[in-house]
Amino acid sequence: MMREERRGRIRFFEDNARTRSGGIDVGKFPVHHFIFDHSEPPLENWPIRIDFTGDDEWLPGCYRFRQRSNTFAVEFVKRGNFHFQQNRRSYRVEPGGVFLVRHGEDSEMECCDCDYALKRTLALTGPMVGPLLTSLGLDRVDVLTPAAPEKLDALFDRAAGLLAGDAADKQQESAALAFRLLLMLAEENNQADTPEILQRILRYLEARLDQPVSIGELAGEFRLSQATLRRLFRKHLGESPVDFLIRRRMETAMRLLRLTEQPVKWIAFQVGYAGALYFSAEFRKFTGESPSAFRKRSQFGE
Repeated sequence: MMREERRGRIRFFEDNARTRSGGIDVGKFPVHHFIFDHSEPPLENWPIRIDFTGDDEWLPGCYRFRQRSNTFAVEFVKRGNFHFQQNRRSYRVEPGGVFLVRHGEDSEMECCDCDYALKRTLALTGPMVGPLLTSLGLDRVDVLTPAAPEKLDALFDRAAGLLAGDAADKQQESAALAFRLLLMLAEENNQADTPEILQRILRYLEARLDQPVSIGELAGEFRLSQATLRRLFRKHLGESPVDFLIRRRMETAMRLLRLTEQPVKWIAFQVGYAGALYFSAEFRKFTGESPSAFRKRSQFGE
């Protein structure tokens, strides 16, 4: 989505060894009506909490990007539509849709095909956010369409009221609301048009990204024929089981290369490859560059 002709117009908001973000404004837009958590004492030590929330007004031409995002944010589209890109996948998100800006990932968003767009934003922070996303199956989700958007609206309203107030139990309520939001998103994701057997298979594979898994073993584990297994993946995910597993391993490797200083050999082992050479060849095939080149570009914004 990011085009060469934009580079001279982009204003950078954060640019350091870990995170790079910036964008293009149109006049005063986008306008962020955010409420931040200014609790006293601070809530930094809580395992999960709401960092900020509020409404976000956009006009055509407004653009934002994040590299190695240091934020997990739930973006709930209310009016207009947004073009969202993450993990090399692009989406058009209509009113009622949700897109997730995930920690450690590269993402871009812009208002498209409308005169005015409005979304609600809620950002979570804390050391338990990542593990909870993984355990709930949300760590690989980019976009959702809630069946009951009014429930999500009510949760956003409650979060805004909490951060704006001075409740004595703000710490507990912030953690409870954050957890409730993730449970709500996970439930919506599980109710999507994905058979329960496929959800179980995906959880099984996610837990074994560091282990060799053959199609025959996978089919046997779930008492399916290999042909049925392939049909499930093609119909609901648009890719084969092997392609899914490679993609998830490469996405995990990309995250580790961005966020850690561990050697390539260690990362290869973490995503199921016995040797760095074969892993590097697969990584180059997937991304078009070597692991070391990807790490250098990601860390220094080249």
